[in-house]
Amino acid sequence: MINNKLLFFSYDFPPVEGGISRLCDEIVKQFIHKGWDVEAISEEREIEKGYRDDLYPIQRVPSKRFFKEFESYKILKRYPKDTLIITGVWHPEALISILAGHKNVVVLAHGNDIMQGKKTFKNFILSLLRKYVLSKAKLVICNSHYTQNTILEQFPCVNSTVCTLGVDEERFSPAEDKKSVREALNLPIDKKIILTTSRIDKYKAHDTVLKALALLDEKTLDALCYCIVGRGNYLEELKKLASQLNVDQYIHWYGFIEEDDLPKVYQASDLFVLCTREEKDQKRVEGFGLVFLEAQSSGVPAIGSNQGGIPDAIKHQNGGWLVERDDHHQLAHYFKQLAVEPQAFKEEGMKARQRVLNEATWGHFSEKVFKAIEENV
Repeated sequence: MINNKLLFFSYDFPPVEGGISRLCDEIVKQFIHKGWDVEAISEEREIEKGYRDDLYPIQRVPSKRFFKEFESYKILKRYPKDTLIITGVWHPEALISILAGHKNVVVLAHGNDIMQGKKTFKNFILSLLRKYVLSKAKLVICNSHYTQNTILEQFPCVNSTVCTLGVDEERFSPAEDKKSVREALNLPIDKKIILTTSRIDKYKAHDTVLKALALLDEKTLDALCYCIVGRGNYLEELKKLASQLNVDQYIHWYGFIEEDDLPKVYQASDLFVLCTREEKDQKRVEGFGLVFLEAQSSGVPAIGSNQGGIPDAIKHQNGGWLVERDDHHQLAHYFKQLAVEPQAFKEEGMKARQRVLNEATWGHFSEKVFKAIEENV
């Protein structure tokens, strides 16, 4: 069937921020790199400075609901029904593709998008719809074993495979001169920097990191700086907690960072940490966690919670460590080690970088995707 023609369909697409958008963009680039003829459908967005919208054909549809879906449906109807279509998520992109009569629909699954949530009438209807779409899809590509297991627990007959994500190992690389990077970012030169970069939502568990800091003595805290990059609706509450725990003076609230500067904050760091919680009722989870790979590719060891798809992104004691949910005592142990044995963290960072080069680049990811499509479509 495959005739090297791909239609990629996702409303979560650059210049939108976030992991799914970056993943979609990377998949398109990998197919183009392999010589495929690729077109994309996404919604209209304000094009920000620095973003190029002319690297491949993108058909932008109106952003308003109904008009967005209807215009997408009309575009899809114009393509041959055997066109390979990859959708960013199952709803509504894959549903619209199937309703437009397409047979070769491949769906990307990320974790929270396929969770059932609370037992409500709305979620019951969504579950029926999800079963219909995923069962009709030629293949569901899961970003982690957690995501695949979540699908198979609900719908055992869905044809799925796991393609753990990759990272751009050239863009995210270790710093040649960490001091100059920190100076450019206005970060302290003489402290060990612990970094979290993500949206600041409660389930991302920044509070667990603050509680770990609060367990440390003053001498250890003086050797550390916790740098929080990102924005979100939990920010003000988090700042209040930092003040209550008396650790706010050890935190650098960096705020939003441009995509171009993202590699630098990893390069400036000594340890990355993100202890996301799985909240099934709220459909919140880290389906994989691209940030863990970005840190490790930058030569920075990563700590994550043993929740969701994070164990696929971090191999315990091979470039990072897994801690149990909300275990701020274990986290404090690692922070203290960082302050007194920084060389051990440098060595773990070198292992992290090597693991990425061996098995977790976008090249590795695309090989798995191409193989899966060849075998299933």
